[in-house]
Amino acid sequence: MLANCLHFAIQIGLLLLLVVASGYSPNINWLFLPVIVALEIIFVCGMALAFSALDVYVRDTRYVVESAITVLIWLVPIFYDSNIIPEQYRVVYHLNPIAAAVMAFRNILLENRLPAFSLVSKLALVSAVTFSVGLLIFRRLKLRFYDYL
Repeated sequence: MLANCLHFAIQIGLLLLLVVASGYSPNINWLFLPVIVALEIIFVCGMALAFSALDVYVRDTRYVVESAITVLIWLVPIFYDSNIIPEQYRVVYHLNPIAAAVMAFRNILLENRLPAFSLVSKLALVSAVTFSVGLLIFRRLKLRFYDYL
């Protein structure tokens, strides 16, 4: 996880350089970026705990996770505007933590404004729940790891 955080930090640095090179200037809202990054890391830690524990028992878990990540990435508004999502699906759409983080980054870096409180609160809620459930799953399943490893 820490190795991937290092890669993520490098990618964020490159993103910030690209944003500045594109003519956007740093502003006070950029100070909120670490909050979004921290919430995303909490979410990923929860997923890593849950799926690493499940992988001990079900060896093909890796392939399910890779497929799910691919689907989540296609549902993220990187190359399209999130406003094209129909209103009745936006609540569910904002619960996708990857989409919420990307929209928050877009709000801060390109639109020069803080993300909506509802978006950040949903991201925080999903991240906290995911981490809690991941930790619970890991703690329950770790008792029998030695039988399967």
